[in-house]
Amino acid sequence: MTTILSKTWWYVKAVMGEDAYDLYLAHRHRQHTGKPVLTRREFEQAKTKPNVRCC
Repeated sequence: MTTILSKTWWYVKAVMGEDAYDLYLAHRHRQHTGKPVLTRREFEQAKTKPNVRCC
């Protein structure tokens, strides 16, 4: 039962975009190690601007 709930929760977060910041942090850690990271607030603001991508 726990795995069903955790998978459902993961899916809901993915669909709603709630995991976007976590994915950003993982990407920055893998591809841009040692470079500054946006705060969650800065990330949310940058997300609303068109064509803002690092790679």
